[in-house]
Amino acid sequence: MEFLIDLWIPILTATFALWVASTLAWMVMPHHFGDRRKVHCEDELMKFVKDQNISAGNYMFPYPETAAGMNKPEHMDKYKQGPRGTLNVYEMHAMPTNVGLTILYFLVTVSTIAYVTHVACQPTHASTDFMQVFRVAGTIGILTYASNNVLNRIWFRQRVWTDIVDGIAYGLLLGLIFAMLWKYPVA
Repeated sequence: MEFLIDLWIPILTATFALWVASTLAWMVMPHHFGDRRKVHCEDELMKFVKDQNISAGNYMFPYPETAAGMNKPEHMDKYKQGPRGTLNVYEMHAMPTNVGLTILYFLVTVSTIAYVTHVACQPTHASTDFMQVFRVAGTIGILTYASNNVLNRIWFRQRVWTDIVDGIAYGLLLGLIFAMLWKYPVA
């Protein structure tokens, strides 16, 4: 837990900075606007979902009732015939809760990255310098934030290049904050 004592200021600073960057990426920057597309029959689809009383959750269609059902001929025929897709129905956003959970997510990931960086770039080691801290923390940050949705792209064809761009920016910002606020050895 020594890393928390050594790095509490960079951890809190990076957590706040990443939350601000995330907020700006989603609310100000235009690049996420095209992440989803509008269906041509939006009103009818919305009415159908409402009329069916589909509760909040992630749905896949066609969907087998069991794992073994995936190999049944009737499911395989349905799957081949299509359409295939997912439906994500969610409740009205609770902004204070979602903001709090977003900050918690960044606090946990930043703290974990701080721990690994602290192990790799010992504050008492004479060779620890700005670029070493920046490279280690920034690389882990990029890996953490830029790769988080790639599997969704592979399996569900979701657009993720915007998440990758954001993740690279978040990782570089994290690396910069850690490198600037790191406790370097006193010569």
